[in-house]
Amino acid sequence: MEPLILGAAAFIVSLVLLYVGAKKTLQGAVCLANSLCINKVVAGTVVVASITALPELMSSLVAVFWGSSHLALGNLIGSNIYNVPLIIGLCGLIREFKMKNSSVVTESAFMIVLSSLFALIIILTGQVTWWLGLIFLSAYPLFIHYSIRKSNNNHEGDGNGSPRKAWVYVIFGGFVLLSGTVLLVRSALLISEVFGLKEFYVGLTITAVGCIIPEAAVSIFAALAGEQEISIGNVIGDNIITITLVFGLVAIIVPLKGHSFDVALPEILTTVPFMVLVTFILLVMSRAHQRVTKPLSILMLIIAAISFIAQTIFLA
Repeated sequence: MEPLILGAAAFIVSLVLLYVGAKKTLQGAVCLANSLCINKVVAGTVVVASITALPELMSSLVAVFWGSSHLALGNLIGSNIYNVPLIIGLCGLIREFKMKNSSVVTESAFMIVLSSLFALIIILTGQVTWWLGLIFLSAYPLFIHYSIRKSNNNHEGDGNGSPRKAWVYVIFGGFVLLSGTVLLVRSALLISEVFGLKEFYVGLTITAVGCIIPEAAVSIFAALAGEQEISIGNVIGDNIITITLVFGLVAIIVPLKGHSFDVALPEILTTVPFMVLVTFILLVMSRAHQRVTKPLSILMLIIAAISFIAQTIFLA
C-alpha cells in the first residue's frame, strides 16, 4: 500500500512541474524563433525537441547502467510509438490546423526509413549491436545539419525579442520538465513493482508514456496558443533524436558494459509496425490533406489504444 501512496503523491507533484516547464519552454521557443528569424517547425524540431528528448536519453542511459537494457529499449520504442498519435491526436482535437512547412514531409519520410531499417536489422540479427548503434548515431548530426540549413533557406519571424531571454526560458523550462519527468517515471515504477510487470513492457508503456509527457505538455500548450507548427516540429524532432542519438548511445554502451542485448522477435513485431504506421499517417496528412483534422486525430488516438492493448496482451 505504501508504494502506491508514494507513487500517487509523486505523480501529482510531477504534473505541476510539467505544467510550469511546458509553459516556459513554449515561451522560449516562440521567442527564439522570432529573434533568430528561423521558422517555427525548426525551432520545435531542433531546440524544443532536443530538450524534451532528455527524459528518454537520461532514463534509457540510467536503465543501461543499472543493467536493464530491455527497459531502455522498450522506453525508446514506446516513446516513438506513442509520441505521434497521442500528441498529434490531442492537438488536432483541440484545434484543426494546417501543416504549412514542407520539412514535415521530409522528416516524416526520414523517420519511416530509420524505423524500417531499425526493424529489419534487428529481425535479421536478433540483437542490438554496437555497429547498429554507430549507424544510427551518425544520422543524428546529419539531421541537425539538415534542420539548420532548412531554417537558413526559410526565414520567418520579425527579428524582435531577446535571444538571451529566450534561452533562459528554454533552459529553465527544460530543467523543470526533466525534473517532473524523472519524478513521474519514478512514481510509475513504484506502482509497477506492485504488479510485477516485465522490464520491456514497463519501458514500452509506463516509462515511455511518462517520458513523452513533456512533449505532450509542450505541444498541447502550443496548440492552445495557436503555435501548432511547434507541436509538429517537436513531435517529429523528438522521434528522430530518440532513434538516432538516444538509441545510438544505448546500443554502443551496452556491449561496452559486457551485457548482452538480444531482442525477441515478438518484441519487434508487436511494436515497430505501429511506429512506422503512425509516422506514415503523418506523412499522408502532410502531403495529401496538408492539415490535421479531427477525424484524423481520432484515428491517431485509436491506433495508440490498439497498440497499447496489443502490447499488453502479448508482452506484459
